[in-house]
Amino acid sequence: MRDPHCPSCGTPFVRVLYDEGTLERLLNRFKIFSFRCQLCTARFRVHRNPTVGQTAVADRRQYKRLPVSFRANLLAENDTRMDNRVTDISMGGCTLETTTTLPQGTFIELVIKPASDEEPIKIGSAMVCTSRPESMGIRFLEMMADDKNRLSQVILSLLVGQSANLQLFS
Repeated sequence: MRDPHCPSCGTPFVRVLYDEGTLERLLNRFKIFSFRCQLCTARFRVHRNPTVGQTAVADRRQYKRLPVSFRANLLAENDTRMDNRVTDISMGGCTLETTTTLPQGTFIELVIKPASDEEPIKIGSAMVCTSRPESMGIRFLEMMADDKNRLSQVILSLLVGQSANLQLFS
């Protein structure tokens, strides 16, 4: 049986989701699983037989975090501006390496600079979900369609690169 593809954009870069609630656990018994597209963020269900050795989903994240090293500018509620480095990213959020952390629940604006020749990606509204001594976990809440498309292209290039590396070493 072929791997599931997103019905919205057709990409094979989808991720099985952790069961949320009784309905999903019931559907799983009938081999109907929920997936999230890693590019267009669509959520969908697919009937499939799990392959031998496939285990239950342990990671509750809906998006796969991809390692990167991007520059980012953060603007907090109190007009504090900070330069940071993004260490991993997905369509749903990122991790910032920082010298100054903000409290959990702080709303921020974020501008990510994937490469010097690419247009920056502006996240209009994001929230600090985790705060550690040298890093913060950020959840993206709101961004313009153009910025979401640019982020999707960056994620696609990272996933394709990662997929190519896996094929080289398998």
